[in-house]
Amino acid sequence: MKIVYLLCSVIIWFSKMPYLNQKQIEEYLALINDGEISEDDLEDSDTEGNENFYENGDDLLHDLESPLEEENDDPDNDPFMAGDPPLINEATANDQVPQVPFPSTSQSSRRATMRGLVWKVKKIVLNSDQTAFHGDTTYPPELKDEATTGTPYSIFSHFITSEIVQRIVEESNLYSVQKNVTKPLNLSETELRKFMAILIYMSVIKYPNVRLYWSNTVGFQPIKDIMTVNRFETIRRFLHFNNNEKHLPKEHPQHDRLHKIRPIISHLNEKFALVPMEQKLSIDEQMCATKVAHFMKQYLPNKPHKWGFKLYVMCSVKGYAHKFEIYTGQENERLPDEPDFGPVGNIVVRLARGVPRHINHIIYFDNFYTSVPLVTYLAKQGIYNLGTVQSNRLVNCKLPDKKTMMKKSVPRGTYEEQMTEFDGIDLTAVTWKDNKVVTFLSSYVGAEPVGQVERFDKANKTRIKISRPHIIKEYNAHMGGVDLMDSFIGRYRIAMRSRKWYLRIFYHLLDMTVINSWLVYKNLKTTEANSSVLNLCNYRLELAEVLAKVNNSFELCNKRGRPSTSNSVEMEIQAKKRRGPAQHIPPKDIRTDNVGHWPGNCVRSRCKMPGCKGYTQNRCEKCGVALCLTTTKNCFKNFHM
Repeated sequence: MKIVYLLCSVIIWFSKMPYLNQKQIEEYLALINDGEISEDDLEDSDTEGNENFYENGDDLLHDLESPLEEENDDPDNDPFMAGDPPLINEATANDQVPQVPFPSTSQSSRRATMRGLVWKVKKIVLNSDQTAFHGDTTYPPELKDEATTGTPYSIFSHFITSEIVQRIVEESNLYSVQKNVTKPLNLSETELRKFMAILIYMSVIKYPNVRLYWSNTVGFQPIKDIMTVNRFETIRRFLHFNNNEKHLPKEHPQHDRLHKIRPIISHLNEKFALVPMEQKLSIDEQMCATKVAHFMKQYLPNKPHKWGFKLYVMCSVKGYAHKFEIYTGQENERLPDEPDFGPVGNIVVRLARGVPRHINHIIYFDNFYTSVPLVTYLAKQGIYNLGTVQSNRLVNCKLPDKKTMMKKSVPRGTYEEQMTEFDGIDLTAVTWKDNKVVTFLSSYVGAEPVGQVERFDKANKTRIKISRPHIIKEYNAHMGGVDLMDSFIGRYRIAMRSRKWYLRIFYHLLDMTVINSWLVYKNLKTTEANSSVLNLCNYRLELAEVLAKVNNSFELCNKRGRPSTSNSVEMEIQAKKRRGPAQHIPPKDIRTDNVGHWPGNCVRSRCKMPGCKGYTQNRCEKCGVALCLTTTKNCFKNFHM
């Protein structure tokens, strides 16, 4: 303290002296270092009464404090109104959740209301009639059309439409010309679908190196038959999604850090939202794993893949992703009628824009998002909420702290519940002791009815039953939608490396699209009688095969030629495939595309048309199956109808 006072006094003293040259300044500093000038010598009679000199160091330091620091000492200016700042599990300055009032409430009254919260020891009982779902989960007509239901390709093409395929083709060709006008890419829609087919094949059949798929000794023949390795790498090098010339500079207020991949993000969000939402939804982070050098790359220690691009995803209980956004650090978009809950709270508000209001949807999230104002706002919109919460965000709540709950005298399974009313909404907070202490905040469910759950007791080395509040059961049953989507992606992930960050995101979004289409496929198949459901591995393999061989048209309803195979013939073909080892029968979308099916010669074989027991030497060049083609029997025609 004395040294700081001395330095400040010297600076002020020099400011009052006439102009000194460099040599004189060095002489004064030398005298101070030698001890020939003390701090008492600086305060001569000429400076007495000068307002810039102080009697002691405390007065000087008090006057030098910034006005901002004095303002922050005022509790009225504390953005969290009371208590310690919340513990944020992300090491970024943007990830804070200030309690900002709704637009209809002034800032001062909002803070006063938060400070005036009164929590009471009271229990809320789940009212099933009040939380009954009034929404419609019927799929749109284009997904339930009989001509397209039941094929992986038809559902996948509902998300990756011909419009977005054409957009990617155009942007990739443009990018190749911008790089080298003498060597255009000349990419077509057929080649782009073949490229995606190879990516999906690679997600199931794992090789340590990309070029090994085309190896003469251990190569994967289906990929080798699609295109050459040089053409594949050329497409990958020039694959592009948006025009670089339209990318606004960093200084522009509308600068978009995701400009290169923005068309894909917007298109998929639009298509994912067409599938109706279930009542129970969850919001959580997701990681697009990569170690590419990029400033948007994040580190999440609790994820299986800790490095990558962070996504915020809203999923159903079954894992279907209804909406997502990629973290860039500049998420400040907010509609005029939306309150400002800070960067983290606004993520939930943006993801919930497409959730229908006042039909009793329920959204679950963790303590990274949960706050009293956010839960209250969504409840007033007719959306119930449940999430874990940090105890310092519950202003004035007298729930036991972690140190008290973790004492050995407090048995495992102990819980306590308190309620409050905020802006006309009843909220309940429950703390429960398991291996650790966890606190929940909800607008619709509390501890009652209390159930039991088995846990292993290390002391007695046996399994015991402990009390479990109903709010914990609700959270555990419906919070894992995003984690379920992650597990689906992790089984068969496009793991191809790339130095281009936007290609890594594209591979991840392609994986997400395949998973979404598979979940829709399963839901549609379960409503059909006597129908088998492909698992995720076989679904990917069939989808890749169709993408590699199907016709140029992405819209099945606009196919050329004859109508598709009748349901009875299709069921017989599928039944024949299940009876035992047999020749491979191509998927329905390939058989009925009416493109490239030419008769050729083969070794005399049994006809593969259901119901035909004849032998033939003719086969389809594209499908690779033997079919009768005579003046009396035309199984070739019937097979492709």
